[in-house]
Amino acid sequence: MKKTSFVFALLALFAISCSKKDNSTTTTPTTTTSSNSIGGDGNLSTNVVGYNYTCTSDISGVSASSVSVTSHDGSGLVTIRIKAKVPTSGSTLANLIPSSYKDASGNVDVSGKYKNTSEGILDYTNSDSAPFVVVNYNSNVGDKYVLNKSNGQTITRTVTYKSETDDYAYGLMYIKVMKVEQDSRISGIKKIEYIANHKYGLVAIVFYMEDGTTKKVSIY
Repeated sequence: MKKTSFVFALLALFAISCSKKDNSTTTTPTTTTSSNSIGGDGNLSTNVVGYNYTCTSDISGVSASSVSVTSHDGSGLVTIRIKAKVPTSGSTLANLIPSSYKDASGNVDVSGKYKNTSEGILDYTNSDSAPFVVVNYNSNVGDKYVLNKSNGQTITRTVTYKSETDDYAYGLMYIKVMKVEQDSRISGIKKIEYIANHKYGLVAIVFYMEDGTTKKVSIY
């Protein structure tokens, strides 16, 4: 991995699902696609064991990171291991990372389960380890993915944008994308936006901070 901040992006998938901060609602929105399953072909190059991610970002504070695929069952179900050196104290980043995600030296060492297919992406990183769709490429604007947790809280992800033309700059080309927003469970972050493409998968994560700034991770 050439840039280190993708660690923060993947950790966000854990933190927004597991944080104890309650920004939830008890009303279940209507959905037109499944919130807990995806089909499609899981035989993707990014699912091969040993695959390492390459990213760029304006988020600093992490070094010597490794984000790699450590297992794949052939259907698209993969385990991603995240290892990184992080500031041990005195930084917002250090405070955002739960102690359960750190080794004895205070550095990140955590694994998470995801499903990545030609139809979309889902994660199992919530406190119940339940499958929860990040994006389904067959969804339309306004569709919602809803997870009702065992503690009574509800997490909602909403499709806010779907390209009709190649309008998103991705390296030296333009591609179609979908954007999915989720309310944040992380103090200091107002919301998180996932940007995905049906061919390349997750291409960016944008953090909208409570102070009005944004932080973006681009994934190649």
